[in-house]
Amino acid sequence: MRGMSVSLVVSAGLGWLLTAAPRILPCAPDTPGWTEARDGLAAFDKQVDALADGDTVAPLRPAMIALRDLRCFALAREEDAWLPVSEPDSGEQDVSALALKTWWRDGGKAFFASHLELGRPGPHTVVNPPELRAVLTREHSKGHRLEALACPTKADACGMETGPWRARAEQAFRPEFLRDGQLRASAKDRPRPPDCAARARKQPAKQRYKTWRECLADAPGVLPVLPALPLGRIRAPMDGWLVVRGRRGHHAFCDQLDAFHLVTGATYEARSCGGLALQSQGRVDVVRTEAARRSEVRVGRVDPERLRELTWMLLLAPEVQADVQVEALRTPVPKDFRIEWTATNLVGGVQGGMFGGSSGQTRLNWSWFPSGGAEPWSGTWTYPWSWAVGEDYVNELLEDAEATFQEGCPRQPVPSRMMAFTREPAVHGLDAPNGVGRVQDALVEDLNAWRPPPGCVPGADGG
Repeated sequence: MRGMSVSLVVSAGLGWLLTAAPRILPCAPDTPGWTEARDGLAAFDKQVDALADGDTVAPLRPAMIALRDLRCFALAREEDAWLPVSEPDSGEQDVSALALKTWWRDGGKAFFASHLELGRPGPHTVVNPPELRAVLTREHSKGHRLEALACPTKADACGMETGPWRARAEQAFRPEFLRDGQLRASAKDRPRPPDCAARARKQPAKQRYKTWRECLADAPGVLPVLPALPLGRIRAPMDGWLVVRGRRGHHAFCDQLDAFHLVTGATYEARSCGGLALQSQGRVDVVRTEAARRSEVRVGRVDPERLRELTWMLLLAPEVQADVQVEALRTPVPKDFRIEWTATNLVGGVQGGMFGGSSGQTRLNWSWFPSGGAEPWSGTWTYPWSWAVGEDYVNELLEDAEATFQEGCPRQPVPSRMMAFTREPAVHGLDAPNGVGRVQDALVEDLNAWRPPPGCVPGADGG
């Protein structure tokens, strides 16, 4: 081979690999291997159906691996090598039966079944199965931050009130959902899916089907992904107080302290509002900014049902997973593609994301104090919009709840003891060089100093 160019050597070697690589073809219908795969799929389907939702998939692992390893599912192994009952990594919790059964129902079974049709004449359709969903149930949430609220898998009445809330949240998470007439920030920059068939046609005929399938699986923008809540329910927050603190707005702003009673809707709002007074270099003039503040206290009522839904979403917002494929993708095979697979033509996908912020965004703190002295729950979120869809939906629910405010006599007195256990979130140092601690302390004092007008007698116990 002396004197032969390097490119020729590489080409010759690659040509040998293309020739020697094993070809994987779909099984012809009614052959012994095809019948074995069909019967194996039917048997496994019955095993999945018989599995209790609260169990793990450990008992089914050998059966799933055996199904995957059948000769007529060789294409399935190549197209989606990962399976939801493969041996979990050391230290990981085993897959829950609820997750497996949901995956199987929503496309896992169809993924396997589609491979039994690829050997028939005529048009064909391939299936990209959904992802395995996260689960939040009492049986599978040991050590989780929401363990005390998680309902058992057979929830019965536990968390039943949250069903409509979940349905509205899932609708709001869809990329086509409009908030205030516009797409969410997280949906505006979704990548446009490539033409996978056109990309595959640039390859040799024997590589086109594989290239096309890999494009469907890996290319950004192809799979139908969206934010998703975990499977399972948590107990509905039906009582107690929700306290929200923080700055809303930027150049024009209000530092606020709001307390909402989840049973009666009683509402207390203390705010100190103003605008940033800027110096010539763009720095904040603290003296002028503080001098222009105006404070007020408002009391009344908002819709308690909206408050409970808001509190539920505040609890679950950190659990919302971005870009989850919850539905199967069914795609017709281009008529001119031969269905075959070889072990060459490695490709890779690029996963990316966009994160950003705005000077108009702030962080708000929330605390929920259940009745009866139970341990409070707390967290933060980005206001008034967020790239995190769960947080963005919280903002929408807060806006909806506050839109129902009616000034009047509250049915509960100020929850003074609870507000003492909450803290204000930090404000950017450029906007508030001296912080807002003293302002927030003053808001607590304003609420404690509030006195009902004549004829108004709030309840005897503020919690």
